[in-house]
Amino acid sequence: MKRRLSLFLVLWFVLFEALSCAKPREEQESAAPEQSVTEPQTQTVTETEPVAEEEVSETPNWDKVAKPDLGGVSIDIVQCPPSTTYYDALDWDEITGDKLGDAIYNRNRYIEQHLNMTMNVVKENGAGNLLSQSALSGSGDYDLGFDLIQEYGAGLLQKGLLRSFNTIKTVDLTNPWWDQSALRDMTVEGQSFFGLMDISFDMLESLTVLFYNGALIVQHQLDDPYELFLSNEWTIDRMKSMMESVTQDADGDDRMDIKKDRFGLAGREYKFQPMLFTSGVQLMSWDDEERQFRLNMMDERFLTVSEAIASIYVKGNPNVDYSDYNAGREAFAEGRVLFYSRLLGDYNNMRTNEDDYGVICFPRIDYAAQTTRYFVQDPDAIFLPVVVSDDNGDGKGDYDEIGSFLEAIGAYSRDVTKNVYVDSAVIGKGMRDQNSAAMVRIMMGNLGYDLAQTYALTTIQQGFTTAVTSNGNFASTAKKMEKQFAKLTDKIVEAIGEAAEKQQAYMD
Repeated sequence: MKRRLSLFLVLWFVLFEALSCAKPREEQESAAPEQSVTEPQTQTVTETEPVAEEEVSETPNWDKVAKPDLGGVSIDIVQCPPSTTYYDALDWDEITGDKLGDAIYNRNRYIEQHLNMTMNVVKENGAGNLLSQSALSGSGDYDLGFDLIQEYGAGLLQKGLLRSFNTIKTVDLTNPWWDQSALRDMTVEGQSFFGLMDISFDMLESLTVLFYNGALIVQHQLDDPYELFLSNEWTIDRMKSMMESVTQDADGDDRMDIKKDRFGLAGREYKFQPMLFTSGVQLMSWDDEERQFRLNMMDERFLTVSEAIASIYVKGNPNVDYSDYNAGREAFAEGRVLFYSRLLGDYNNMRTNEDDYGVICFPRIDYAAQTTRYFVQDPDAIFLPVVVSDDNGDGKGDYDEIGSFLEAIGAYSRDVTKNVYVDSAVIGKGMRDQNSAAMVRIMMGNLGYDLAQTYALTTIQQGFTTAVTSNGNFASTAKKMEKQFAKLTDKIVEAIGEAAEKQQAYMD
């Protein structure tokens, strides 16, 4: 009887399991008891479609910048005729086949189409003077000027003819297409009168660099300057020793001649500013708290750096010749100069060099300074006059339209045109090795501007250069210039204050 009962129970359980397995999948899952959170759960793996990667825009700045309809206004810009050596043109009349020239032409036509306006660039000698005449007469013939800062910028400002870009409601100076280094170095009393932005690349063309002769580096078994830079050993003393090992009186006449002999350094001296900037000091600066300019020539570190610079540039040093820039270029092309000091844009004149050359920044005195900047020599800048055209007829001048135009063309240039300039012009045509290309990109990332140059304080610059070439007493020179410095800079502060007052009506 027990065996029959057991057999019956076995058959019953078998039948129950068979019926359970026959249930639909969803009923089994719903009928399953809840699992404890501490127990491992069996996961069901199912195939899913691959998640599409988010597309990254190639024009992020252009995508976000405002593109208002400007109602057909004409933005009239006066600039000096473009250089045949450097890329400083704002526009071209037609497609020429040059990659950068065509990129600039296409950019301008694209902006005109999207903003419903016309960009009219007038190329005339003395653009700064023409802008001055337009503002003084009240004609508003030109909405913007584009010329050298030192030659025209300070003069226009002190005559009360420039408006600060800070006052334009449609301009945002925090945008990356405005050169943030220039804003940091040149802004005084919160006002920025000199527009350095990606509408042009002259501030990059005007970057001071050292071209070096690769054959002489190998021949004299010298260290690679770029490797020294990477290992934090690219110092003024290191460069000086390299110069000394190369210099030679080739004809033995006991007289160094740039047209015959071999030199460690030739080219332009740039008022001896480049090594100041790489060493983290400046001839003068603006003190926001004291609201005045400051002459830094008596600072301890400035004195130390200046003495090191003087050890190279002192008059009579046989290793150096900066008396004739063109002769220096020829000597470098002929393989008779180790380091050639010039602007980055001078690579256009290097294409015929038979010896390979590299590009390196100016050395620094040491690596104690946290801030290193790469000096820009008197670039062209955008000037905004106090009188502009009134194409829209509102009686206020087309400042809002000018601001919108600058923002839009700056954004597009940042995304598109600047890449053509760097990749096709500078790197593609000017650099012969990857190290030089990398060096140039590093320098472009942190530019430096001299206030003495910006505000045309030529007597202050001359005082410093004289002290360098004579290996003189820098502190004594600074003491002699104190009163003159204060007088000159007080006038600048006064002019900026007056300009700010005139601008307030527009701001209100």
